[in-house]
Amino acid sequence: MNYINIIYLYSCITISPIMKSTHEIEERALLTDFQSGDRMAFDKIFRLHHASLVFFANRLIVNYDQIDAQEIVLDVFLKLYERKESFESLSSIKAFLYISTKNSCFNAIEKEKVRLKRVEGFTANFEEPDENNILSQIVLSEVYKELYQALELLPEQCKIIMQQLMEGKTPKEVSQELDISVSTINSQKARAISILKKRLSGAGIALLLLYF
Repeated sequence: MNYINIIYLYSCITISPIMKSTHEIEERALLTDFQSGDRMAFDKIFRLHHASLVFFANRLIVNYDQIDAQEIVLDVFLKLYERKESFESLSSIKAFLYISTKNSCFNAIEKEKVRLKRVEGFTANFEEPDENNILSQIVLSEVYKELYQALELLPEQCKIIMQQLMEGKTPKEVSQELDISVSTINSQKARAISILKKRLSGAGIALLLLYF
């Protein structure tokens, strides 16, 4: 049984005919107001589901402290509002909120795994707590600094695209967020890498290639 069916069945707990009729009228009115863009209707839906969605998200990302459940849920509500005219019932809104939160959490976990793997790979040789390790950490920090300073000098569109790609986003995700084509993303990435290779040291280039 999928999430939509579970949520729908949970929403259909038996109540008296009079209460059910009144409840249905209130739900239709709330849905109509929400679809028309009414702020109070959106706020009511937000208050109805926000706390439970944050709890749900926190349960999914319990082992990943760097992921913010509040941020994920707020982004899901933004997506809900952008699609407000496409919902046929409050049950479908509830299903959308839970499914979107689940998917966003799983996507965030995958990106965090990629980030952690890159960090672990690059710092694999810097684990012993001695003077050499401290020096190595300083060198590593300076390499990161060199790379990010070089990114700041890129043309604006190149810089924005590279920053988002280095956060773990795919070209498709970046294209949707910036409203430009995937081919443009790839061409700008190639342009940025070409520029950076001319500005970075050997260590800086090695760090760059870990991302791409």
